[in-house]
Amino acid sequence: MEPQDKRQLILAAAAEVFSAHGFHQATIEQIAEAAGVGKGTVYLYFQSKRKLFDSLLLESLQRLIERTQEAIASESHPLSRLRRLTRIHLQILEKNHPLLQMILRESTSEKIQSLRPELEQCVQELMGLYVRILQEGVAAGVLRPHDPQVAALAFLGAVNQVGMARNRGHLSLSLAEREEELYQLFVAGLQRV
Repeated sequence: MEPQDKRQLILAAAAEVFSAHGFHQATIEQIAEAAGVGKGTVYLYFQSKRKLFDSLLLESLQRLIERTQEAIASESHPLSRLRRLTRIHLQILEKNHPLLQMILRESTSEKIQSLRPELEQCVQELMGLYVRILQEGVAAGVLRPHDPQVAALAFLGAVNQVGMARNRGHLSLSLAEREEELYQLFVAGLQRV
């Protein structure tokens, strides 16, 4: 097995173990067992449990960016892109619910500060996708002129909140219903009449 494959195997196992047990209760032994490798192998790739967690957090965000870029590349119309991006974002929130809950629980403000440059870059890339799509909508004449930064922040925040509310059991709407509500709320307000 290639070193990069083994590293990804350990990260996948860590996601499962951290999701199930939380950061503090999870052990390197559990992660190694879930990955089917020795404890020393985990330490060969990650100096500590905290470094493993940090890598998992950053690489999860980077995969989110890659997946959204690939998906919207398959759509040409700005409104189709916006709908697709919303769907993907909601799917990722739903699929990774236990891991996201654990990350929110374990990521203190001090921890986020130490990862800030990398996290900030990921957040900016995601925001940039929304901004670009909104700008394309204005340029194509399907959206009214607006500040795409403000709209992207509002839209991204709404998608996150709706996704997390669903995961906490506060919303019974299906993925398609949530996607439609968010799309109608924002796109209807931005569409050129």
